[in-house]
Amino acid sequence: MKKERNTWWLILAISGISTLAWFTNTYTPQGSMSLVFFILIFFTTVTFGLFISNNIRRSLLFSFGIVGFLLLRLLGLREFFYPLLLVASLVSLEVYLNKR
Repeated sequence: MKKERNTWWLILAISGISTLAWFTNTYTPQGSMSLVFFILIFFTTVTFGLFISNNIRRSLLFSFGIVGFLLLRLLGLREFFYPLLLVASLVSLEVYLNKR
């Protein structure tokens, strides 16, 4: 039997998206504001992932993947293999944790 989806996660995700939009339009991406940006991205993707999947492990892995991809872009690592390795490591981590 499936668990029902919690609408509070959707409400938090939508408010996170609006907060993220306000933040990116208000502040420049310099210094400690980058850290706040990544925290907002992580919070928003976790809550949206929790609403979609009803599974905290998958939503956390998805969020770490999104933040990891954005950090790769920030550091200028734009080769094709970096995101591919990130996806491969997240999928292997999911399979490992699913087998336990």
